[in-house]
Amino acid sequence: MKVRLEQFRQACRIHGGTLNMLGAAIGVRLSRTPIPIAALRRKVFTMIYGGKYGALDETELEKPLEQFRSINELFTRGVRPELRPVPEETDQLLSPVDGTVQDIGRIEKDTVMTIKGIRYTLDSLCPETDTVPFNDGSFAILFLSPRDCHRVFTPAEGVLEQLVHVPGHRLLVHPPYQTPEFPVFALNERLIMQLDTPLGKCLLILVAGWGVGHITHPFRTGHRFSPRRVCVTKLENPRPMKRAEWIATFELGSTVIIIAERNRTSVPLVERDQAIQFGEPLFGTLKMKADI
Repeated sequence: MKVRLEQFRQACRIHGGTLNMLGAAIGVRLSRTPIPIAALRRKVFTMIYGGKYGALDETELEKPLEQFRSINELFTRGVRPELRPVPEETDQLLSPVDGTVQDIGRIEKDTVMTIKGIRYTLDSLCPETDTVPFNDGSFAILFLSPRDCHRVFTPAEGVLEQLVHVPGHRLLVHPPYQTPEFPVFALNERLIMQLDTPLGKCLLILVAGWGVGHITHPFRTGHRFSPRRVCVTKLENPRPMKRAEWIATFELGSTVIIIAERNRTSVPLVERDQAIQFGEPLFGTLKMKADI
């Protein structure tokens, strides 16, 4: 009950009051409703992006703005592939998303210590998951703003082996709202995807934020979600994935946490508060860090 009340308070604060929050909630409900007229679509989209949120870079869109049929279709859009070239070097882990590096660093044995002073054990982040290989490994927390592309991509070539869905709350994932009293990444609904790569095992933790209605995949996984219990899906036929291949999609606010085994590609190549795009190097070697 305490967490639900905090979730309501946060939503009211970020939207400027209860009435505005209810209006935003209605907007989320209607986000999949097709807008029938192209001119009306452009008007609605530019009111959202350029008003409350930063304007979109239309040169990145896969198609003209007015051809997106609904708010949700625009929100879950892709980016023109030529604008996200994948580096030739394979000895690095790539960013799985467009966003901002909220935090990045080393896991202290089995604990992720964030800059906000919040401690998360690997088991609290990833229930029903073997977290031992990730002790003393690396982590990065990547925050996606509403104007970012909300597709998630693989950080390395590998094999998708397991998915774990954890039911939970919808506290705001925005950094100013994170507190030790309400450890959002351990309380919110999330999906954990495990990849086995030539650079070691890797976990992608997709944390749902306020308003997120679905986390979807561009392919069949056979994974089932439950609102009451943790659901584990071990793929009977593990799925091979290319580097920077589209693996999942968020609908509305979200954060992605990447957890990697400790190995020679565990050196951060970016810093806190740095903007990053999917496909850009996130972790690499000491030599790569020196070259940068």
